[in-house]
Order: sequence, then structure tokens, then C-alpha cells
Amino acid sequence: MHKRLLTAATALSLVIPAALAGGAQGQPVGPVTTAQVSNDTDVLFMEVASMSNLTEITTSQLALQKSTNQNVRAYAQQMITEHTRAQAELRALANAKGVRIADKPGADQRLLYNRLTTLSGAAFDAAYKNVQVNGHQMTLDLIETYRPLSKDQQVGAYAAKIQPAVARHLEEAKALPGS
Repeated sequence: MHKRLLTAATALSLVIPAALAGGAQGQPVGPVTTAQVSNDTDVLFMEVASMSNLTEITTSQLALQKSTNQNVRAYAQQMITEHTRAQAELRALANAKGVRIADKPGADQRLLYNRLTTLSGAAFDAAYKNVQVNGHQMTLDLIETYRPLSKDQQVGAYAAKIQPAVARHLEEAKALPGS
């Protein structure tokens, strides 16, 4: 449990400095998300959950383009469908609360995507599996850390609702081909 708390706390701590870093002369690049100017636990959770959903969608779209393995392709399609639904629900919740959430994966997640674009065949499938296992484990850890800290009943309910699906996705990712 301590390792999970550390992993989720690390995930939250990575979002804040990266979000605040901004562009040239410290100016933010593009629209600012609420998490970039807030330390509210509920807002931070929504931000990280949004980036996680978006990462699952974009890397899975890439898997549909690059993988020839039917198990990988079926899993990727499932991730696109389920994370698109989860993201739409999260965005509606955030909008109702006046919270602007991320509209793209985080920088570290985009770097992983860029690495995936350079791979093919079994190497791609193994790397995609690794991204899926690590991403879902991080998200599951985040949810488990966040839920006891939640102050917003609706955001907490969203986290509780997605937790079983994230755990299932993690187990399904572990079963994908590759080391």
C-alpha cells in the first residue's frame, strides 16, 4: 500500500510542476487548465484522470494502426471505446464544476507515444503492453490514493465508478502478448 501511495503521490507531484512550467519566460503555452493554478485534490484528480484517459485513447489508436496481433487490436479497440466514454463523462463533470481539464496527454505520456511510433511488430506489441500495464497501475494507484481524500461527492463517485474498470483493464493488459 505504501508503494501505491508513493506512486500516486509521485504522479500528482509530476503534474503540478510540469503544468506550472509553462512556455518561454514562464508563460503558459495555450489554454491553462484549472489544475495548473489550483492545488485542490479533486481538481488534480480530474486532471490526471483526463490525461490518463487521453493517453489510453491515443496509444490505442496507434495500436490499431501498427499491431497485427488480433488480441492487441481487440484490447486497443476496447480501450478506445471505454476511455472515450469515461473521458466524456469526466469532461461533463468538470464542465459542470467550472473546471478546465487537460485536452491532451501529459508530456511524459506523449514521449511514450512518440517512442511507440518508432516500433513495429512484436516490439511494438510488447511496448504497448508495457504502456498499458504501467498506465493502468498508475491510475489504479491514483484512484486508491484519491478516494479517501475526495471532498467532492460527484468526483469521488466518478473515481469509485471507474475503479473496477481500471483494475480490469490492468489485468487484461497483463495478459497481452509480449514481455
